[in-house]
Parts: sequence; structure tokens; C-alpha cells
Amino acid sequence: MESQEDRREERWLGALFLTLALLYVIPFWIVRYLPTVDGPCHTYNAWILRQYHHVPLLRQYYQINAEPYPNWTGHGIMALLMFAVPPLVAEKLLVSGYALTLLAGVWYLAGAVRPGGSRWLAFLAFPFVFNFLFQFGFYNFSLSLALFPFVLGFWWRYRERPAARRYVIGINLLLWLCYFSHIVSFGLALLAIAILWLATLRRESWRRHLLHVAVLAPQGLLPIWYFSMEGGSAVASFWPFGRLLRYFVKIGALPSFGPPQELLGELLALTFLVLLFLTLRREGLRRPLEGERAFLLLAAVFTLLYFVSPDGMSGGTMLKNRLCLYPYLILIPWLAPGFGPRGRRIGAAALAVVALLNLGYVAHWYRLLSGEMEGYLAGLDPVEPNTRVLPLLFTHQGHGAKVDVLGHAMGYKALERGLIDWDNYEAASTHFPTQFRDPWPPIPEIEARPGTLRTKEWRHRADYIYTWRMPSGHPFSGRLRRFYGRVSETNGGVLWQKRSQE
Repeated sequence: MESQEDRREERWLGALFLTLALLYVIPFWIVRYLPTVDGPCHTYNAWILRQYHHVPLLRQYYQINAEPYPNWTGHGIMALLMFAVPPLVAEKLLVSGYALTLLAGVWYLAGAVRPGGSRWLAFLAFPFVFNFLFQFGFYNFSLSLALFPFVLGFWWRYRERPAARRYVIGINLLLWLCYFSHIVSFGLALLAIAILWLATLRRESWRRHLLHVAVLAPQGLLPIWYFSMEGGSAVASFWPFGRLLRYFVKIGALPSFGPPQELLGELLALTFLVLLFLTLRREGLRRPLEGERAFLLLAAVFTLLYFVSPDGMSGGTMLKNRLCLYPYLILIPWLAPGFGPRGRRIGAAALAVVALLNLGYVAHWYRLLSGEMEGYLAGLDPVEPNTRVLPLLFTHQGHGAKVDVLGHAMGYKALERGLIDWDNYEAASTHFPTQFRDPWPPIPEIEARPGTLRTKEWRHRADYIYTWRMPSGHPFSGRLRRFYGRVSETNGGVLWQKRSQE
């Protein structure tokens, strides 16, 4: 029985957790542009979905890919939100929802597995919000990561009631939403459910337990279609074992901005190790597949997957970076160091202080990098609406951040002016809802070798070319002048317009 003191502690922890979670969306709202790598491109393509039937220029150069690929969730949500709010607000609502869903999901899972005295450990999830994959702008993957603990928590709560109507509908809807967000979290969720299903299988209730198989059978349809389209081709890992180990034990998928976050990742990994040791000392390894102990096995399986996985598969990339996050998150609901009420309050308060320090650091970087994006986009102000622009970055942003926020920043100006952005990498792929009509632009050359492009060919496709930090005297400048005239120059950017006689 839960005592009155336990209920008071739960309410206190819940209030603190909710307050901190709401504070964690503040960085999104104190800047004009969200400083992520691919975020502007995602928002631009969601805007294309919203405006496709209203802007003839979009229909001329783009087509909608209606096949059931993952990566639909973020684009679809933002496109729907754009019926009510401007695109930049829709993006901020989406990422705010991601942050709150991830934190709520870990809180929910921790309470489902170990109700009572271990829920304070959900505070360990706060540093995961602004992880490297999110700051890279992988919005759909981030949404799937946020859904992952909800899927497992929901399954765990109904593990003994597989025939309940709420479970049958709820688990399938959650998993389908997870699939349409990202295939990695979807696959790991199914793997985790399979392991938990085995861990809770009992001789006296095996018939009832088999209902889970029937309930989840529809989840095989979409991945079968996906892999039949993409195949199982893998990109071999180029990481030596030493690098893999260092990245994992320092939670290298967390830092995005600077050394303080790297230190945070190391301290957080050490905290997990201490809590793991205390839990093992308290509970041992008796019956490792019994009940909540299966979450320790899950963490071990996910760790093994991180080390043996390829670097990419079936069209996806940065797989190891993504897989680094799951073993730590899945360990949270199993941890039970056995602290008393006072120890739990001190632990929660300490983790909250660390989370606040990280929040302040992130807010500082958001202001700095968003300001840099504004400076970059200011050079595009003279561009006429409903035209075609080719952005070329010869030097990318600095400041020591691990994310290049200028890489696809053009997307923000493109949706503001109704432009065709020739560096729209999503539309040159089959994995997203929008696609270029043929011929697709050569994205690798545009992004990695801008100085090799032939301006004679681009004069028929680009009304403007925007060069960023092109070195003085670069040969590309001479080729540009044959067909384009300089319109304006800002601190680092030069805008060129196609000459009318051409």
C-alpha cells in the first residue's frame, strides 16, 4: 500500500518535474530561428505540403510522395499546424511537443515499471532533450525517440490484459505513429516488446499471453513494405572499437555545442554507472528475465546492437549515434538504488540543478547561433518572391559548435518568400513526403563541392545564386560573372542575380 508520505513525495516530484519540463521549451521561444542543421529544411518541406495546391511554382518543381515511408509525422504535424499559425511558430510547437513528450514518456515509463520510490530517476532524462541528433535537426527521429518510452510503458501496464480494447487500439496507434516518425525507434520498440513478452511469459497464463502476438501482428505490414522497397543494404562502420567505446561511455550523442556539455555527458554516464552498481548490489542478478529485471537485459541488448551495428542501413545514416541513446534511456525504469525519502529528494534536486545549468548553457548557444542565422539570411532579403535560388556555402559556421546551423538555413527564407531552394536535400530523396521533379539537383556537389558547379547550366535553373564566404579570387567567381550580376553584399554573403539578357 502506498502511504500518505509516498503520495506527498510523488506530488512534490511531479510538480518539480513538470515545472522543469516547461522551462525546457523556453530556448525554442527566445529566438527567431531554431539553430538546428536540418530543421529549416523540414519546416520548408512541411510548408510545401501546406501550400502545394496554392502556389503554381511549387507544383512546377515539386511532387508529393504519398507512399507510407517513415518521416511523415513531423512534416504532417507542421503542415496541419500551418493552417492556424505561421511556419516558424508551427516548428516551435512541434519541437516543444517533442521535448515535453520525451520527458513525459520517461516519467510515465518509470512509474509504470517501478511505481513509488524510483520515479525521481526520470530526472536523468533532461540532458537527453537537446541531444546531438535533435540539434542536427532530425525532427522525425526525435519524435520517435519521444514515443519510444510511451510505447513500452503502455505495453507494460497492459501486459496482463492483452484483450482490453484500450490496449488493442492504443498500442497499435502508438506503434504506427512511431513507424511514421522513424524506423529505428519502431524496430527497437518491437524488439523490446518481444523481450519483455518473453520475460513475462508464465505457464499458467500462456494462452492469454499469446493474444499479444495477435494484437501486434498488423505491425509487420509496414516494415515489410519498407524493406521490400529499400532492401537491407548496410553501410559498414568505420569506427574503430576504441572510438566506439569512448563515444558510448561518455554518451557522445548528447553534446552539441561545447566542452561543458561533453563534461555533462561524462558525469551523466558516471551517474548511471553508480546507480547501476547500487541497484545490482541491492537486487543482484537473480532471475534476470523476471519482471522489471528484463529492462536490464534490454539495456544490454541495445548496447550490443550499438557496438555491432553498421553505420547506416536501408537508406538511413548515423545509426550508431542514434543507438547510443537507447541503452541509457531504457535503463532508467529498472534503476532502484534503494534511497530513502530524504535521499530521493536530494537526488532529484541535484539532477534538477544540473538540468537547469544545461538549460542555461543551451539558451546561450541558441541566441548566439540564431543570431548567426539571421545574419546569413539577411543577405537574401533582395530576392524577389516566387523565384529560384541556389545557395552555396564555401565556409560553414564556426563558434566551436558541433552543428552547422547554416547548412540548410536557406529553407527559412524559401518558405518566407515562396522560393525554390535548390539545396533542398529532402526533395532529392525518396524518404520524405516531397520530391523534386526530374531532373534532381546534384546535392552532393552543391553542399561539398560548390566551386565545381557549371554556371552555364545553372543559368537555366537558378534566378539567384547566393555565395557564402567564397574566398577572394576563387575561380567560381569569374564563371559566375559571365551569367550573373552582383546584387548585394553582406558580411560574408554575396547575392548574384541572373542577367536579363541571358
